Amino acid sequence: MATVYFARWLLLDSGDVLENGAIAVADTCITSVGPRSRIRRDAGDRIVNLGNVLLLPGCINMHTHLEECAVRGVMPRADETFASFSAKKNSRVKQSAEEELTSGIRLEIRELLAEGITTVLDSSRLGYSPKVLAGEPIRSWVVHEVRADDPLQEKGADNAVRGRINSCDERIGRALGPHAIFSLAPRIQRGLISFAASNNCLWAAHIAESAEELQAFSERKGDLYFYITRKKPWPFGETPLGSMHLALTANLIPNNGICFHCNYASGHELSLLAAKRASVVHCFRYSELLGHKRFPLEVALNRHVAVCLGTEGIAPVGEMSLFDELFAVKTVYPHIPAKEMLRWVTQNAASALKMGEKLGSLTKGKFADLIAVRIAHDPKEDILEELIRSDVEMALVMVNGQEVIADY
Repeated sequence: MATVYFARWLLLDSGDVLENGAIAVADTCITSVGPRSRIRRDAGDRIVNLGNVLLLPGCINMHTHLEECAVRGVMPRADETFASFSAKKNSRVKQSAEEELTSGIRLEIRELLAEGITTVLDSSRLGYSPKVLAGEPIRSWVVHEVRADDPLQEKGADNAVRGRINSCDERIGRALGPHAIFSLAPRIQRGLISFAASNNCLWAAHIAESAEELQAFSERKGDLYFYITRKKPWPFGETPLGSMHLALTANLIPNNGICFHCNYASGHELSLLAAKRASVVHCFRYSELLGHKRFPLEVALNRHVAVCLGTEGIAPVGEMSLFDELFAVKTVYPHIPAKEMLRWVTQNAASALKMGEKLGSLTKGKFADLIAVRIAHDPKEDILEELIRSDVEMALVMVNGQEVIADY
């Protein structure tokens, strides 16, 4: 028995919009997609007429820190460096009670779902988010972050990471990496890359995020440099061209890696990332709030970099929407077609997770992760452009064939 959903508009995997479309779902998968008149219905099928909605794939948020729920909305002071702000933020999270963090993570997941986000790639340091995600109706991958104070520094990749990976629920996708390129010595990072490759894990890390990171590598001074060298010598040698150049030339970014931010990357470095088939996760509003240099988005697109979007960790309550993220980008880059931008939160993200055959579009055989949104549509306008500029209303959110939100 299947459920057949009728909708006024349906986004096809080509990026075109089909009018008067339908999609059939059975168990966890999409069984057919097409014009309403051509979808076969059996006598026992459930029929749902969603009316004037646009059906599209569920959004994929490629960067969150759900464990930072205790510091949501907290911004650095005007006189505070990014390194000191990060240290203060991390300390406050570590000092928070487990119950406070786990309840906050659950609330954040509800917010993500309410915004049409059906899949999330979350970065975890404390191990709380994978425990919570295992019981929630959202598809998820967890990046098990390794930082300078992790036992990995002494014990090696296998001992430091294996327990965290193996204890993760099998329904949660596995990923790992250093918190940032500056978090671990190169030798340790290569051990992580090898471990990820041999254990079927994705690799992800923050890189070239802040001016202080560039300063630390190129000039060996500043707050971040002090933070890195306060207990151990500088482990990276001469790096006058910055952290991204080091990562690319020292084999610290694997093929198909996921790189968060990359605000301070040159055109040549972006070309090298594209050659590695690496994905860059752009967190536009977060970078604007923190005062980072704006990611060279147009350069990245011209270099054929696979761009995805994320909301980061400290977004205030009510601001973890990828549609809001798309709108913010659109205001600065109005000439980038909405069709292309929507791929950043669907097909590009699915490919980055190595799930392009199962996620990212409304295609027969893929998982039934989809959303239906209500927007005011002018027939003279491009509906996808309107979608990005509208305050969308969710009529349906489905994950793995399950109706998580049904307001139809």
